Amino acid sequence: MPSPQPAATPTAAPAATPTAAQAGAPFKIGLITALSGGLSASGQRHLQGMQLALEEIGETAGGRKLELLPEDSPGNPEQALTKLRKLVESDNVDIVTGITLSNEMAAIRDYIVNQQVPFIASINGWPPLTRDPNVRSEYIFRTSFTQGQFEFVQAKWAAEKRGLRSIALLAPDYVTGHTVVEIFRNYFQQGGGQVLSEVFPPLNTQDFGPYLQRVLQEAAGAEAVWAWFIGADAIRFMTQFTEFGLKDQYALLGGGEIGDDPYLPEVGEAALGIVSSICYAARYDTPENREFTERFQQKFGNPPGHLEYWGYITIQIIARALDALDGDTSDTAAFLEAIRNVRFNGPMGEVRFHPETQGVINTVVIREVQQLTDGSLGNVVLDVFPNIDDLAF
Repeated sequence: MPSPQPAATPTAAPAATPTAAQAGAPFKIGLITALSGGLSASGQRHLQGMQLALEEIGETAGGRKLELLPEDSPGNPEQALTKLRKLVESDNVDIVTGITLSNEMAAIRDYIVNQQVPFIASINGWPPLTRDPNVRSEYIFRTSFTQGQFEFVQAKWAAEKRGLRSIALLAPDYVTGHTVVEIFRNYFQQGGGQVLSEVFPPLNTQDFGPYLQRVLQEAAGAEAVWAWFIGADAIRFMTQFTEFGLKDQYALLGGGEIGDDPYLPEVGEAALGIVSSICYAARYDTPENREFTERFQQKFGNPPGHLEYWGYITIQIIARALDALDGDTSDTAAFLEAIRNVRFNGPMGEVRFHPETQGVINTVVIREVQQLTDGSLGNVVLDVFPNIDDLAF
C-alpha cells in the first residue's frame, strides 16, 4: 500500500520572528500527540518521557524557561493540521514536536515547510519524511524511527539467527501496517523464510478472534506469528492471542508495542516469550540507561519503554541546542544548525542525527519477555545492532 503524499497546502508567507526568540523569554514547545481515543496510551507515555526530561533540567535551557504545550490529535489528519495552526499562529511556539500517524504527518508537512517552523517528529515513522529527498526539509528532524528500521533487522534476525522458515504476519489495516508487513516480508524471504499468511485487522479492533482464526486456516504449519500493533490494540492482541490458544502453537514475535515493558503488568503471563525489535530496552546496560530507568520508575511507578525514551531525548536535544546558542533563537538557520549538531550520550548510546536525513541514528535491540529474578516480567536483551540509520534498508 503506497505511503500518503504530502497534503496540498496553500503557500503561506513565513511567520514573523516572535519575540520569544529573544534570549531570556520563555521557549515554547508545541506537542501534538494522541491524548484521547485508542492511541492515547501511546501519547500519554510519550508525554511522560518529556515531563521527566523537563524535570531533570529544571525546565530551563540556554537561560530560558521551557514551556510544553500539549495538543490532542487522536490520529486525525485534519485535526492535526488545525492543532498545528493553533500552536504556530495563536500560541507562537518556537518549535513543534510529536505527530503519531503517517497520514497526520503527510497532512502537516507542507505547512511546516511553508511556515518555516522547526519541527521534530518524535513519535512518527512515515518513511518519506526522512527517506525521500523530495519530502525532507531542513526544518524537519526525527527522533523516533522510520517504518522498517526495526522490522528489517528483526526479519533478518528471525530467518538467519533464529532459523525460522515459516511465519504468519498481522498488522493494522492502515498505511503503516501495510508498510511494516511489506518490509518484514521482503527481508524474511531474503533470509530463506516463507510467509504463509498476512492478516490486517482494522485499527481499534476489540475482538481479534476472526483474524486469529484466519491465521489458523491459512498458516496452520507456520513456526511463528509476527504481530505489529500499538496502544490498546497491542494490549488486546497479546491477551487474546493466548486466550485463543495460539501461544502453544506459535512463537510470537512482536513489532510496534507488542511485548513492550509498560504493558507487561496488565498483560501478565500472556506476554512471556514474546521477542520484539525496537530502539529501546529498559535493561540495556549503560550507566545512562540505568539512571534513566531508575528516575522514570521513581516518578511514574513503571519502567520506561521506547515511547518514553523518544520523548525524553527530544527534550534533551532541544535543551542542548538552546544551551549552544545561549538561548538566542532569533536566527532560525542557526537554531536548526544547533539542533543538527547535537551529540550526547543518552540511555541507548550516543544520540546524533544522520547528516542527510536528519533522523536519529538508532541502536536496535532484539529482546525477549522473561520472568525476572524478582518474579516480575521484563524484556531481556538478546542481540544488539548499533548504528542503524533510516537509509539502512
